[in-house]
Amino acid sequence: MKTLIFALLLSSQVFGPVRVKEARIERDDLQILAGAQWTGTLTYLDYRSKKKVSIPANLTVKPNGEDKWSWVFEYQYPDEPQANSREIVRLSKDGRSINDEVVLERANLPDNTVRVVTEKKGEDNNRSANFRYTYSLNPKSFSIKKEVRYENETQFFERNGYDWKR
Repeated sequence: MKTLIFALLLSSQVFGPVRVKEARIERDDLQILAGAQWTGTLTYLDYRSKKKVSIPANLTVKPNGEDKWSWVFEYQYPDEPQANSREIVRLSKDGRSINDEVVLERANLPDNTVRVVTEKKGEDNNRSANFRYTYSLNPKSFSIKKEVRYENETQFFERNGYDWKR
């Protein structure tokens, strides 16, 4: 056993560390979102009642001017227009991050869907947390699932999710 460990250590020194291919999202993955409005729902965990609540939610994605690496996401909530919002979503040129989220995984699924998983650190309910986002994108459906794992905890829980179609 000691010989095996020694051989592994020696080979890592001689040949360098084994590097796993880093996940990257492609610009075209996000570009397919631009165009006609997406209609669907936002489902979120209500912290007071501990129940899931769903409301209508629409999304319009537009290119952000001359910057081919960013898009304007306009969220509309027909029953709660005061909650409407807008954000700029920027993909790094190397495809390893979306805004401040690090891309962990990109997979092509059988139904022409691309699944992208990202993570970032932040705060949720006044507690330090890690956020994991799962994006499922194709020309006819788009979803975003946000999961939260509080610092010093091991399990993620689903905080909210958008599901859209067009």
